[in-house]
Amino acid sequence: MAIEWHESYSLGDSEIDAQHQTLFVLVNALLAATEKSHLSEAVANLFKHTRDHFTHEEAIMQTMDYPGRQAHVEQHNNLLAKLSNASELIANYTLNMANLESFLSAWLFNHLETLDAPLVNHIRRQ
Repeated sequence: MAIEWHESYSLGDSEIDAQHQTLFVLVNALLAATEKSHLSEAVANLFKHTRDHFTHEEAIMQTMDYPGRQAHVEQHNNLLAKLSNASELIANYTLNMANLESFLSAWLFNHLETLDAPLVNHIRRQ
């Protein structure tokens, strides 16, 4: 099952929105993969883009002395750890795709709504 991007998820920051759209594309590529080599490549691509996106967001938060920075960074680290773990599970042939899909879907929507939307609102007010 694909996780669809909808314009209603846009936060109004073109760079962050573009990065989020790419996250959806890469999550869907991972969820569509069936062979170990494709799964490994897809999770590596998702990890790299996610890490780069988080670095971008965290630099903004640092520069602005964003008050929600610590909780936001903890959520970033949680996802990166989960993706790293998924890579290990792929290597061991023990990845449960249904669990991964459920986690990624919930994480993406929750993160957009509860952490990234307030960050973008804070950016706009500055």
